[in-house]
Amino acid sequence: MQNPVNHVSPHWHPVTLPPTDRAARRERRRASGGLTLIELLVTIVVLSILLGLAVPAFRSFMQNDQQWVQTNDLILSLNAARSEAIKNDTTLVFVPPIPGAPGARICSSSDGVACTGTPWNQGWIVLGADPASPQNPPKRLQVVGALPAGTTLTEANNNLSITFLSNGTVNTAPGALVNPGVPVAFTMCDARGAAFARYLQVTLMGRVVAAPNVGQNLSSPPAPLTCP
Repeated sequence: MQNPVNHVSPHWHPVTLPPTDRAARRERRRASGGLTLIELLVTIVVLSILLGLAVPAFRSFMQNDQQWVQTNDLILSLNAARSEAIKNDTTLVFVPPIPGAPGARICSSSDGVACTGTPWNQGWIVLGADPASPQNPPKRLQVVGALPAGTTLTEANNNLSITFLSNGTVNTAPGALVNPGVPVAFTMCDARGAAFARYLQVTLMGRVVAAPNVGQNLSSPPAPLTCP
């Protein structure tokens, strides 16, 4: 009995995949195998660089925003005191009395109840007369609490109280301001120092003006600010 013999057709040839199919299979094998060590290290390095750039920028953004809000709070309080003085056109009684002190008043306050003569960064209040009974003790119109730790708020002449008259001007009677001949000037600083400090001024006419650039005052030309 003869052994069967496998006959191979002379036209037979091995099946080969097109180049595109071979590349697709390699990609599928790579995808199923995950990232290589080199790819993982490159990814970690890129992420570290991006985080190193993003975190300081985000922190600076938050600090700028916080400082802007605090400065704006002071501007609003100053304008509120001035508006109250103009609106009521009454005499405000202070204890202890301040010579020629009609209108409304903003002063530093650490307890949110009365003027305490403490640094401005510990908070402040706005006081206005009661139109129905102007001779009564003034009423509190606004209370702003202490600023965040590391933030300072100083007035150039150490004025801790500012009174607006019924015509909107700042009270410059003897005893009302430390130096009645110059505008009231505030400087707010945070942990970043004088280069990022903000400056605002209350003219003797009662107008509140903020410096457009951080780190500079309103003089001409602008001068750099200093922080405590």
